[in-house]
Amino acid sequence: MPEFPTSVLIVRLSAIGDVVHSLPVLEEIRRQLPSARIGWIVEGLSAPLLEDHPMIDKLYTIPKKRWRKDKKAGWREGRAFFRSVRSDGWETAVDLQGLSKSALAARFSGANHRVGFRGANAKEISGLVNNMRILPHDSDVHVVQQNLRLLEGLGLNVPGSRPVGCLGLSDDEKDQMRVRLRKCGWGGEPMVALNPGAGWETKRWPPSYYGELGSLINGQSGLRPLVLWGPGEESQRDEIAETLSDLNPVIAPKTSVRELAVLISLVSLFVGGDTGASHLCGPLRVPVLSIWGGSDPLRNRPWTIEEGVPLGFYAQASELGCVPCWETKCPLPAAQRLGCLSALTPLKVMEQASTWIDRVLSRT
Repeated sequence: MPEFPTSVLIVRLSAIGDVVHSLPVLEEIRRQLPSARIGWIVEGLSAPLLEDHPMIDKLYTIPKKRWRKDKKAGWREGRAFFRSVRSDGWETAVDLQGLSKSALAARFSGANHRVGFRGANAKEISGLVNNMRILPHDSDVHVVQQNLRLLEGLGLNVPGSRPVGCLGLSDDEKDQMRVRLRKCGWGGEPMVALNPGAGWETKRWPPSYYGELGSLINGQSGLRPLVLWGPGEESQRDEIAETLSDLNPVIAPKTSVRELAVLISLVSLFVGGDTGASHLCGPLRVPVLSIWGGSDPLRNRPWTIEEGVPLGFYAQASELGCVPCWETKCPLPAAQRLGCLSALTPLKVMEQASTWIDRVLSRT
């Protein structure tokens, strides 16, 4: 491989949080190779976050749902898709996912030099398909640090700073969201967003806890609660709203993934678990208080810092010996079930985070 590639194709297909955790790599490639052509292959769910991104020259979107539903069409369209990718002449591909599907996407792109992980991060057959494999250092605890280590495969420096990346949201998108929020009863006051959703049972803090914490934050900072929700989360939304009824919370409108990012960009503070919405706070430079159960905040917490001020704070019931368990469903008997989340009461979280909240809110 030449010392510095002139074209780099990033392969990070899903999910939202993982795509966000790949943005620092994009930022560093653009910073260190300002004249290089940069592309990205992504699946449809996360693609809207990367549309019109100022650092991406070409975005390729895989319609995963359609290809999975109609396998014959998937094979036919897939061949045409990768013919199109190959025709753009990518020199180097970076597999930030470390799975068979991402490594094969890098291989089918036609890139002769394919950088990927070595060791535990190289899952399935990715270690065989990628031909330049990098082993993260023991000190690379967070997934972003592990991703940045792959820059070595491009002949680039791994930064000692903490790049967080960015999202290419426009002022017009933000203005449109402000109009929608006003229709929901927002009066323009600073808000704290409460986001109860998460994919795993072991990541979902009780909705009533979100409501109680929202009330405590309001009492300390005056921030008006904004309740976020997604498909299938209506009951959680309603429970939080009921807990906060005296504070007249704003109930967020239904949003797409990109609209959710726009909405989060307008709040003063975000509260949520280990889910894509929380991770969006990093590139949006929004302070985020994250609640942790079965997964590991040291590896997966939102990657946020600005001008030396940590914009992220996490809380976890670390005195329990079973966390992080990495289980999607709690394996403990009923009497102990989800004890890691229930033991982390809103008062405990507030006691831990109160000083940090004052510090980050004083920035504005």
